[in-house]
Amino acid sequence: MSLTFTLSEIQKNQSKCAEYLSKIPNNISVKEAIFAANYLCPELAIFTKENLGKFSGLRPRDKGSMGKIVEFFFFGQLPNSKPTPDLSWGGDIKATHFKTNKQGHYNAKERLTITNCGDRNDYSTFQPIITSINLKSYKDYLKIRRGLLFVFEHRKGKYDDFEENMGKTLLSCIVYDLEDMPRKISKQINDDFEHIKGTINSGKITQAGQIYLHTAPHGSGHGSGTRAFAFTNKFVTKIVSFYTDKPITEKGRSWFIDKKYFNIDD
Repeated sequence: MSLTFTLSEIQKNQSKCAEYLSKIPNNISVKEAIFAANYLCPELAIFTKENLGKFSGLRPRDKGSMGKIVEFFFFGQLPNSKPTPDLSWGGDIKATHFKTNKQGHYNAKERLTITNCGDRNDYSTFQPIITSINLKSYKDYLKIRRGLLFVFEHRKGKYDDFEENMGKTLLSCIVYDLEDMPRKISKQINDDFEHIKGTINSGKITQAGQIYLHTAPHGSGHGSGTRAFAFTNKFVTKIVSFYTDKPITEKGRSWFIDKKYFNIDD
């Protein structure tokens, strides 16, 4: 079995992409992980060197900088605004952070935004949700169903420049597919979708009451009513637990993964 991958394989083949990610070490800095990625895919090193001048993630105070870093340095792609999935096999590239609780255990710091779904200032924009028999029949289901998730360790303070972001710790990188997960999870996500339809029909769309999939405010500017489908913090933690075989602990409203499973020095 070859130890190297082509750019075409990781961009166009889901199983090859998952295998590639499985070989990138965790609990190392982003810079070290990029070095490993270049070893696994020599074409990637060539691409990033030739296209560094076009990469926009070098600017300080760029809220989406980690996602841009992942897309460029691990998948050889320049960020774009196309509505189609980032990778041609159907995966969207996502970057998120895990924080630590008072005991030092890890869970998702933020929800994971998937795709815009409408505007509460114009409820007709939610019509594709209302007319869907179930989540699988929804027009953007494939963007919700599967993707690639890079998880970085959150530390206090702001990451205002490229070098600080490159020093972050990569905790995990996985390919996820909701249809691989237990049936009870699929049921809850479908229940969440039905709940969302109910809030739209009532004219009072909200993210309250949804467990795994919710409609979160998205967009900037005063008066923005944009809503996006997103995975809740708890579900992001559950996804990582499921795909890394790190047990999840549920204590009341808190879900977390014990720090011992990450093997990170204090």
